[in-house]
Amino acid sequence: MKISRPLRENRQHGDLLFPVSAYETKMEQDFEMPLSYHWHPEIEIFFITSGKANFQVEAEPFIIEEGDVLLIKPNALHGSHDCFGTQLEFRAVVFDYSFLSGMANDRIEQKYLNPLFSEEQGHFILLREKNSIQKALFEMLNKTFFVFDEKEKGYEVLVRAYLLQVVYDILMLQKGEIKPVKTNTRKSEMIRKIVGFVEENHTQRIVLNSLAAYLSVSEGYLCRFFKDNFHMTFVEYVQRVRLQKAERLLRETDDPVGKIALDVGFGSGNYFTTEFGKLYHTTPQKYRKGQDT
Repeated sequence: MKISRPLRENRQHGDLLFPVSAYETKMEQDFEMPLSYHWHPEIEIFFITSGKANFQVEAEPFIIEEGDVLLIKPNALHGSHDCFGTQLEFRAVVFDYSFLSGMANDRIEQKYLNPLFSEEQGHFILLREKNSIQKALFEMLNKTFFVFDEKEKGYEVLVRAYLLQVVYDILMLQKGEIKPVKTNTRKSEMIRKIVGFVEENHTQRIVLNSLAAYLSVSEGYLCRFFKDNFHMTFVEYVQRVRLQKAERLLRETDDPVGKIALDVGFGSGNYFTTEFGKLYHTTPQKYRKGQDT
């Protein structure tokens, strides 16, 4: 079986001259967020405006909720799922390190940017202190989002200025003993291998013992590892991956539902429709039509 490092996000964030994008996602109450692991070489600042959700960066799971700010460093594997039965709204600003660094290796880069974004100090920084600096940080991120969204004349200048203010606020919060979290390297590597294995082989019939053999661990250990780190069984995880792939194909292609079901690894269209309904609370056909309205 072919194994590589998959899950690099295909989306391009901005362009060569302005490598930054801002996104907003809204999910209705009781919608179960699909598990979605990915990585990208850009920095991501993720913040929830309403609700809360489980989140994971590399091997570290945690809950992120309204008012929290999560800085995800370049190349870190991350994803979220399970929005606790509440309406969930979150925003993200994704940008290349070069967008802030300015003149290469100047004092600002040496003294502030390099230490802040260094992977040696962990893959992420979670900011959840409820104080005036945290509030200012959250408001500045929202201002960045709105300026980017409206794109009025000169918005590029404001986006860079606001993100530099965001960096400053994060540095000030770190003086309050908010420290980067170092992840368990061995556990993180195990998660990457599992995600890569399923990503490469989900269209085939894959079973737990084939993954256990690939990882050189026992099936019992692997079952416990899934429960502790994925919060679901191996079978449930494979199903989530297949459904996530199918959901994307429904949005991005005109392929018949039956073909999509087979392409992502389901044995039949009827079974796929049943499982899709459990996660997305609608049929594949209705979901596709809803994307066109």
